[in-house]
Amino acid sequence: MASEQLDPTLVFARTAAGEEAMAQRTRVVQRNVRMVLILVDGNATVADLCEKTGNVQLTENALVELESDGFIERRAETRSVWRLTGNAASRKQSTQPRPHSDFSTFGSSGLSTPASSPLSGTPETQIIPFPNVRPGRTTPLPDAPAPSTLTPSTLTPSTVTPSTLGPPTPTTGGASSSLAADDLAAESLASPATASDDRPSLFARLRARLAPGPRDSSTELRPIRRSRQRRTLTWPLATLIGLALLAAALSLGVLLFPYGIYLPEVEAALAQSSARPARIAAMRVTVYPRPGLLLEQVRLGEDGATDQVSMASLRLRPELRSLLSPQIVFGEAELIGITLSAAALDSLARALDASAGASARARVVQVSLSEAGIAFGDLVLTDLTGRLQLSADHRLQSALLQSPSKNLQVELQPASGGGVNVKLEGTAWRPAPKSPYLFDSLDLQGRISGPEFLIDRVEARIFDGVLRGTSVLRSGSKAAVTGDLSFERINTGALAAALGFNGRIGGEARGKLSFSTSADSLPNAVARLQASGNFTIHRGHLGGLDLAEAVRRFSVVPLTLGGATRFEELSGVLTLTPNALRLSRLSLTAGLMQANGQIEIGRDLQLRGRMDVMMARRRADHTAMPVLISGALESPLTQTAR
Repeated sequence: MASEQLDPTLVFARTAAGEEAMAQRTRVVQRNVRMVLILVDGNATVADLCEKTGNVQLTENALVELESDGFIERRAETRSVWRLTGNAASRKQSTQPRPHSDFSTFGSSGLSTPASSPLSGTPETQIIPFPNVRPGRTTPLPDAPAPSTLTPSTLTPSTVTPSTLGPPTPTTGGASSSLAADDLAAESLASPATASDDRPSLFARLRARLAPGPRDSSTELRPIRRSRQRRTLTWPLATLIGLALLAAALSLGVLLFPYGIYLPEVEAALAQSSARPARIAAMRVTVYPRPGLLLEQVRLGEDGATDQVSMASLRLRPELRSLLSPQIVFGEAELIGITLSAAALDSLARALDASAGASARARVVQVSLSEAGIAFGDLVLTDLTGRLQLSADHRLQSALLQSPSKNLQVELQPASGGGVNVKLEGTAWRPAPKSPYLFDSLDLQGRISGPEFLIDRVEARIFDGVLRGTSVLRSGSKAAVTGDLSFERINTGALAAALGFNGRIGGEARGKLSFSTSADSLPNAVARLQASGNFTIHRGHLGGLDLAEAVRRFSVVPLTLGGATRFEELSGVLTLTPNALRLSRLSLTAGLMQANGQIEIGRDLQLRGRMDVMMARRRADHTAMPVLISGALESPLTQTAR
């Protein structure tokens, strides 16, 4: 916008809105306008501000804009001797314009001439005489008048009068007047270092501070401190802090309360609700990971009984509205570290039936299981989580459990005639974390009745094939396992690798087996397993046995030939004992070669066997060459016998 001509001697001061704009940076966002607002202090004239910024046009435009916005206002003009002296210096300097500073932020670095004062030549701009001897001068000026009693410290607007100023100093033309103005301007523009030389010494200041008597507060210099916003405690913040302190106090009270004094009453209530003897080792209140009343080392039933229910801890979460009623209702009961057998599940079902009665002192709405296990004799499946599925009248219907990775799910359902019905489903499941047997899918259904586990149906997909069968497991001092198994499309290479015989055999197998074993415990029964059945392998190979090469070499000395015998079909009878695996009635067909015989693999992985190999080059040639097989399974030895 077009700027109006401002009086160079005009003085501006910040208004209340200007002071607020100084504190809030968003009121004045233009950099040049904000800089001029900062320079306005109520004492500097327009000419002084132009000299500080180095750009007259920009400074005057900013002053006009600030005044129109109400951030500054014009002060009533007072004839100050210092301001008049400054005007004289300004007029002197106007004849020699100074270049802009390289660090100026206003405009270009070109030259600009400060505005001339309209008071030039007026009587008010006469130079005020000072004493002839000034700081830094050793001799008075020539032809200087007598020293005056008027000092800079006594010069105020009220003391400057024509009588106090004295007669004008005679001059010889403009040179003397210019010299006096130059001297006064030089003093007004003196560096801070020169002004600091007039300060009293450190010793004088210490002596003045330690001297007794009242101090003149008007002469004491204090540092300017910027006001800071004080943080006050408002009532919402005070309420929040109070609530937090109250919650902390309540939490400490709940955690440190001696709950052990009520332990006998809790045991009696648990025994009355479950209709079974109850024992609790300790009791406390927990907040993490779930809030509730934690009972540790809980036992339901007689010690040593097969149907005793034991758990590492029992976490109860009561419903607050039922605490004052005759029957306390627990919204959730978490059974931690419980092992479920058929007898324990039946005992737990009877305890829940008793708690569902109207006379029970406590009732449970939902029951969850964590770190639980399923046991049959010495076989235990651990690290399961799940819940008990209750009916509408809070009676046990089934227990649903699953592994942490959810690839195995087990359902236990109390049977009507006693015992437990078991249903197990698995997907990509291993019996143990590092087990070589990976079941792509597993489906098992059976029933546990006392010491007997009858598996009605099992179907598993493993080693690229399918296993189907039935089995009966008996636990106790005379553990036993019996069953029948059929298999098809089994990858014998993967099976041999899982057994530790990698590369010894390959092909796709099918067949049927009957197995049985007995031992003092079920885990030991696997080592004494016996099985028998027939098998057929299609499109496979026998690694380490090259029957055709053994016939061609015709060596009566055992040799390690290596290689392999590839065949279209290999069939026979399989007999497994605790000491050996015997393959008898073997019939091998490999193109023009046919072989019959038997091979036995001992527990020490040593081979013994004989194969009669017949190379039918012509239909009439049916001569069979016996080949003896011996040595270790890793490197078999072959020799021909006549």
